[in-house]
Amino acid sequence: MTNKSKVTLAIENFVRVANIVSNLDKILQEAKNLSLTAKNARVVALRAGDSAYGFKPITNFIDEFSELTIKTTKNISLLSSNLFAIALAVVRYSEFQQRLNTAFEITNHRDIAQLQHQGNIDLLRTMKQLESAITHLESYFEDILKQMRSAEYIAVTSRVEASNAGEFSESLQSVSNFITSAAKKIKQAINDNLKEMHLIRGALR
Repeated sequence: MTNKSKVTLAIENFVRVANIVSNLDKILQEAKNLSLTAKNARVVALRAGDSAYGFKPITNFIDEFSELTIKTTKNISLLSSNLFAIALAVVRYSEFQQRLNTAFEITNHRDIAQLQHQGNIDLLRTMKQLESAITHLESYFEDILKQMRSAEYIAVTSRVEASNAGEFSESLQSVSNFITSAAKKIKQAINDNLKEMHLIRGALR
């Protein structure tokens, strides 16, 4: 691998990290929408009374997993800031190493060779930090995927309960549809991030 390709890969990884952070905003927004939907559904279920009796515990589940997703996503956001800083450091070390290599080709100076050695150590260290941060983030995304699988199951159950809610059935059915839609969007954003992380990991090897 040439030094120029290392810089290029480092920049590409930095862009991928930026994409991951952008997708986190989508996940957090959908999770907040789910939480709001749970509150609205609870109001409708209360108005529906006994006809929506089976829907009431479902709203609690919706609220629970949406709040858990919000909490997990906020934790991820903190980690992603660190990921962003590490990815930027990899770019800077790669560019510095490239400049040192160019200078060494011109002067063949011993001091530059020592700087090259130290620069390579720093570059490898930050690349390992980036890979470690990626692995840590991946476990969080897997947690959210599990939450979304639960959400999809709840959406199916809530449709059944909503069908028994009489005049409030349509309103509660819309809640079920929204849960399905939000879960799908969150899963898509997570899968996009997992793909980006896979590419980053591959570029680091």
